Amino acid sequence: MNKVIENGQIDAIYKRISTMKKRLLLLVSVVSALSVSMTSTVHAADGPYSISKLIHTPLPIEVLVNARKITFADARPVNENGSVLVPVRVVSDNLGGKLSLVGKDITIVKGDRTIKLTIGAKTATVNGKVLALNAPANAVNGRTYVPLRFVSEAFGESVEWDSMNQFVWIGSKDIPKFEDVAKLVDIKPFLPYYKGSEGMLDPYWTGTKATKAYVLEYKDFPFQLNSSYYYRWDLIKSEGGSTYIRSSTTQKGSMGTGLFFLSNDKKYRNRGELTGVRESIGEYRIHYYKEASISDQDDFGDTNYMNFKLNNADYIGISGAVDTKAFPILVKNPFN
Repeated sequence: MNKVIENGQIDAIYKRISTMKKRLLLLVSVVSALSVSMTSTVHAADGPYSISKLIHTPLPIEVLVNARKITFADARPVNENGSVLVPVRVVSDNLGGKLSLVGKDITIVKGDRTIKLTIGAKTATVNGKVLALNAPANAVNGRTYVPLRFVSEAFGESVEWDSMNQFVWIGSKDIPKFEDVAKLVDIKPFLPYYKGSEGMLDPYWTGTKATKAYVLEYKDFPFQLNSSYYYRWDLIKSEGGSTYIRSSTTQKGSMGTGLFFLSNDKKYRNRGELTGVRESIGEYRIHYYKEASISDQDDFGDTNYMNFKLNNADYIGISGAVDTKAFPILVKNPFN
């Protein structure tokens, strides 16, 4: 006898086929990353037909104390003749010093150490000993800036300049695991983004979808994910005017790690690493991801995919399960 397939069974079959198609598309995205070349010459596709160079602009300087980023409200660090200067209150507050400002004279006391600087002077004193400065303290728009390395080392802190990431590391460089800085939350608020892409909540095909998600903020960078470090994300442009995410990591796997956007129109937008553009510089790996991608048209019929902008994403996710639970890793969009 021929078995009769009821309407409900047909709907279930179509849903299963749709899920398998999305997983296949994700697999194709990952496999395509196998062709990534380790080269410092960077090109990328602006659209379906054009190829142009990415424009590399200087990255903003970040200061980290014990591997955690200092937050700068409005006055950012500056690089003056190779010396990084920062607002003096940022130094005293984050290194635990007591600050005194009298006219052009600056005094910072911490424990048994006293540092004295004068705006414009090329020398300073530490416990009365006169020392030369690579760059003097100065005043910019009403803010007093001091040489970061000098003050930090005067307080006995180790200081390291990371030219690749434009990081000033002060103290420990023990980068925490992402689980230690992320919030583990219920998945329910994120389910609308996954409508039509529910298979992404069960990447191992276990039959059990993720019940929770890890949520980070950009201030939580850098962090460790599996055996790789994720240092920073930045936006760069191409000569054709398109936007890309530049991701600095130590992730060396030939398959690459993809990103995905949870957009405010409640869509799951997959972004594989751009093939042929990864940079390998020492221990660092620089990855690039498109803002707009034709994958949106393939995945859910968005014929206006080139109009998508990063500020329309609520969260940026890191593709790939980290354990058998396969909880999504989501970063609140720092670019909107």
